[in-house]
Amino acid sequence: MFFRRDKFSEDETTLLQRVANWPEHATVENLTAETLRQISQQEGIDFATALLFDRFQESPRHAEFIQRINTLRNHPSLLKIAIDAKVVVVPGALYAERPDLGGGGRLVQEVVARLGWSYDFIPLASTGSIAENAQRIRKWLAQHSGEKIILVSLSKGGADLKMALDAPDAPTLFRDVVAWVNVCGPLNGSRMANWVLANRLRTYFFRAQFWLQKRDFKFITDLRYDLSAPLDFRPCPPPAMKILNLVGFPLRRHMTSPFSRFCHRTLSAYGPNDGTILLSDLCAWPGEIYPAWGMDHYFRPQKAAVNLITAVLRYLAEDCFAFPQEAESSSGFVSSLVFTSAKNKLPA
Repeated sequence: MFFRRDKFSEDETTLLQRVANWPEHATVENLTAETLRQISQQEGIDFATALLFDRFQESPRHAEFIQRINTLRNHPSLLKIAIDAKVVVVPGALYAERPDLGGGGRLVQEVVARLGWSYDFIPLASTGSIAENAQRIRKWLAQHSGEKIILVSLSKGGADLKMALDAPDAPTLFRDVVAWVNVCGPLNGSRMANWVLANRLRTYFFRAQFWLQKRDFKFITDLRYDLSAPLDFRPCPPPAMKILNLVGFPLRRHMTSPFSRFCHRTLSAYGPNDGTILLSDLCAWPGEIYPAWGMDHYFRPQKAAVNLITAVLRYLAEDCFAFPQEAESSSGFVSSLVFTSAKNKLPA
């Protein structure tokens, strides 16, 4: 049972101000999984989520990156940018069966087309295990050797890609990958898989469902959140490959469906989450972290997702390639970027 305060509809500005003034746990490193679990029980899951969000803004490791992305989101440019690379989507689970979930990367493709860049797609098994899909990723990269690539993985595609990075030939296969943008990928697995496996009748039910749908149940067992589970290892990406992690930081009111609300409520016993990922895991992830306020695991709302993906790709264009070349825009307007302070925590 959560603290009673969590039942009130506290507006987001007030909530963020309250956590900013919170005297305890001043750094993101202080907010361990156990600490966040205790804060969730005492102050409510929304407070714990906002507290972790606030501490990421002030983190010496991530604040500059977060600030730059917020600036690009708040000051979108109409200029096209030429880069010597193509954006390749690593799709999420069920992208074929449930295109409405967004795992197929349609929004990414639209943003890439708007920027005038090249786009491609790795055809993973929509309900495949992480081992099978990791092999597909490696095979695809081997067939596209010599091409500069920005990988954008969506949800479970991030776990598949992490497994591909663990292969002995990964340094060779990933040598042309300029950057990996991990969008809500459960790199440590998900305790929702543990929830399925924690009850014998529940496990039988899901096994029967998967059998009827001709799906491999390793789809669930591979995503266990546990020591010795398939995803319990630290990836070793090539040093030159930039890694950007975009993860939703939703309050309860931000969850977009009955299913996502159920998953968020189930995982709240362990602390802040996006409906699949425990947000306490992020501190140990490689690369940069961008906490996406108000977005759930399926990266809704859509308008905010488009804005964020555009900003991240523009950031990569500036950071990994030559400075953006100015191009004629439909309105002729050139938007200048004014870098704001890290205190500007929420994009407009």
